[in-house]
Amino acid sequence: MNTSFLTQMFNLDGRKAVVTGAGSGIGQATAVALANFGAEVIILGRTMEKLKRTEAEIVAIGGKCTSYAVDVTDSKQVEKFFATYKNEYGVLDIFVSNVGVQVRKNALETSEEEFDRLVNTNFKSGWRCLKYAGNIMRDQGKGNIVIVTSINGYQPIPNQAIYASTKFALRSLTETLAGTLAPYGVRVNACAPGAVLTDLTREVFTIKSVHDAKAAEIALGYIGQPMDIGIVIATMVTDAYRFMTGSCILVDGGDSLRKPMKMPAPGEK
Repeated sequence: MNTSFLTQMFNLDGRKAVVTGAGSGIGQATAVALANFGAEVIILGRTMEKLKRTEAEIVAIGGKCTSYAVDVTDSKQVEKFFATYKNEYGVLDIFVSNVGVQVRKNALETSEEEFDRLVNTNFKSGWRCLKYAGNIMRDQGKGNIVIVTSINGYQPIPNQAIYASTKFALRSLTETLAGTLAPYGVRVNACAPGAVLTDLTREVFTIKSVHDAKAAEIALGYIGQPMDIGIVIATMVTDAYRFMTGSCILVDGGDSLRKPMKMPAPGEK
């Protein structure tokens, strides 16, 4: 194995990464994975207690991490954070937009309050942070952005109607933002997780019948863990992916694959 080549391609030493929604789940796993690749990680979330647990995990592996309690649905808090960030850190190499909430209802059952919460949290807050991060990267002439979407952005589930719609919107935003920032040397891609055990899914996947039924639908036969996604995101911002922008990587254990068609037994008519 040519370890020097691997180091050259995947080393993130000296790069600064901001990850939203990093207090748990995929955001936490992504922050830890980026730190393992050498990045200095700045993590955002609503609850400092959760962020500190992520920070402690990163420090324990020898990484560098700073936590900021920021509610990304609040425009003033986001504006304040990015002003502080630019003043204290200067360069932003990596930004991972990960915040999301979920409502398991079809379009006819969803209330206006639930609709607004999903759109404001999953889409508008993502756009808000991406706008600030993108402007910094455009001005410095380099950077990497990853937007966390969902398998629901490919194959929507009827009883997650508005959630799925926000994930479709994020896929479109990925492509349009990639086109906007490509001339400035900034790459923008998305990662679409399938079924993963996180705080958003724990209430359903800890029910054995639901867990087993879902696992049976996945080609690999099991539900993913946050680090299965975090590692993929960390690799996407390395030089190994330097020619990729405007793409979305689906990481779902084969959940989206069609099942084999039943064939007749030999001699069966």
